[in-house]
Parts: sequence; structure tokens; C-alpha cells
Amino acid sequence: MSNDDFKGTKLSYNEPVNVLVLGVDAGDYKNRKSSHTRSDTIMLVNYDPNENKAFILSIPRDTRVKINGDYCKINSAHSIGGAELTIKTIENFLNVHIDYYVEIDYEGFRRAIDAIGGVDVVIPRDMHYKSYDLDINFKKGEKVHLNGELAEKFIRWRKNNDGTGYATGDLGRISTQQEFLKLILMKLKTPEGIIRIPNLLNTVVRWTKTNVPPKLMVYYAYKAIGMHADSIESETLKGEPKYISGISYYIYDEDKNKEVLSYFKKDNDLIIIILNSTNVSGLAKKYKERLSQLGYKNIKTGNHSITYEKTEIQTSNLEIAHKIKEFLKIGEVNYLKDNKNEIIIILGTDAIK
Repeated sequence: MSNDDFKGTKLSYNEPVNVLVLGVDAGDYKNRKSSHTRSDTIMLVNYDPNENKAFILSIPRDTRVKINGDYCKINSAHSIGGAELTIKTIENFLNVHIDYYVEIDYEGFRRAIDAIGGVDVVIPRDMHYKSYDLDINFKKGEKVHLNGELAEKFIRWRKNNDGTGYATGDLGRISTQQEFLKLILMKLKTPEGIIRIPNLLNTVVRWTKTNVPPKLMVYYAYKAIGMHADSIESETLKGEPKYISGISYYIYDEDKNKEVLSYFKKDNDLIIIILNSTNVSGLAKKYKERLSQLGYKNIKTGNHSITYEKTEIQTSNLEIAHKIKEFLKIGEVNYLKDNKNEIIIILGTDAIK
């Protein structure tokens, strides 16, 4: 897929953005030829420029999904239909919208790390693995300056030749990749990193496939300079490994991921339910019309069986709840766990004006 096949979303500079990051096994990025190899790393990143915060969700490559009517591992989507099919698969599977994508192979990754001058890492465990194409040799506790070649070995390591490795298998490798990505972002904050941002951007343009508009890419890169370590959160899609018909899969748990996926929902994904607890007919409809002025479109109305004296705004999305409270000038905000994409407003007698 060329950069022009998936146009992406037209966003203003300060809008939250969802970016799919794909690390693939190989590809001809110099000539931008179609490269239908499996994706080795899948990360969904939400970046909010207003808050200057990022949330990284790693999707295990063995996650079981439906592709063209058949159950497959999610990393197969790229080998079947490239980034475009991977994007569609994830959007349908997780019910999120992806604005842009970045696809990079190991060659591009090595060059990107070299472009920022490498990254310092304290090795978390012994890593000793040798094969025909890899020679990994790191000792636990040593501080190593990783150039592109060494960084590739660090993030690719899964187990040693003696069979020892991450207790959680591929989930352990995902955790290492998340922490390494944070180190990259923190490197960009340093004087050396700031100076090297133009070099990194040139490398990204040349050695990746992406549909992030160039001006937006530059804006995000320099905006990241102001990020703090605690401004970057990371999670792995929750689920459990399971063998099905002799094949090892990672089974997604929808209920356990509701709160995590809420980071990737936008205001226009929000569902607002207005319930009238009073005996005043048409009150919920009146407040629906008022909230529509804020741009909310998915608003449902109904009645509540118990009368409330004071209006309640129930959700785990406290930021939006307080925004609504301030606009309506009534109500109390009550935290409702795992309910970030749905806001329930129970109109009390204080809503009668």
C-alpha cells in the first residue's frame, strides 16, 4: 500500500489523534513497494496535543480476530492486505477510529535510532541468543548505549538459547518495547535529541510508510519535547493465551478492556443518556437540545423510575462530565467505573427551571 492509498483523517493541530504503529519483518522501503509481511509489533497510540499526553496500547500479535470471514492471528492481516487491511481489522475489532498509521521495518528502525544518536538502557535481564540472523549478548544490570543495530537486538529478544526468557512470553517482550519507546521520547527532550529532531524526521520520511501529513509530523515531534515521563502511559490489550484447534492464540477480553479503549474514543463517539426523574414532561428533550449546542450528536432520552432532588452526571469520563456540568450549571458528578464512553444524566428537580 502506498502512502496515498489510506488518506487518513484531516485533523487540526490540537485535536487528539489515534495512530497505528506497525513494526514489520521486512520490506523495500526505499522503493515503497508493496510489502505484505506479517506485523511483528502492533501499537495503537493516542496523543492529545492539548494535554501533551500519550497513551500506548500494545496488541499482541497472536490476538485472535476475524479476517475476511476466517479466524486468524491479527499479525496475519498485514501479510494478507498490508497496512490498509490491518487498520480495517483493528477498527472493526476494537470499535475505534484510526486517524493515521506509521509502518516501519527493522532497517528503518535501526536508522531511526541512529538518527537520534542512540539510547542509553540498563539491561533488565541476561539476554543471550544466537541464530543465523541474530547474535544477542547483553548482561543484566549493565548500562549500554544502544545504537540502531543493538537496539534492534534488544527489542527483538524473546528467549535465550537455553530456553529461559520472559515468564509471560511475548507479553514480556511487549513490555520491553513499551519502555524502550518511552526512552526514545525522553531522548528527544535532551539537548542532543532536540538538535537531532530534523534528522529523525528526514529518516522517518525516507524509511517508513506513513500518511501523517509532514507539517503535522513536525508539530508532534517538537511538541513531544515538552512531555514528561509520567505523561506517557502504556498498557497491553487484556486477554489470555489459549490453544484452539492446536493453534496458540491470544483471546481478547472485551469487558476488561473497556476502560483502556476509552482513551481512543473521541467526543463524537460519546453516548449521552438523559433520564428524566421528575414529573415534568419533555424535560429530557429540552436538555438534549441544550447539549446538542456543544456538538454532541449521540444523545438518547428516557425516564427514570426514582425521583432525584439533585441532578446526577454518572461516568468515569470526569473531564467531559465536568464540562457538561459547567455548561448546564446544575448537577453533581459521580464516578461510574468502566463507563468512560457513556454519560448518564439523571435530571432531578433542580433541573426544572
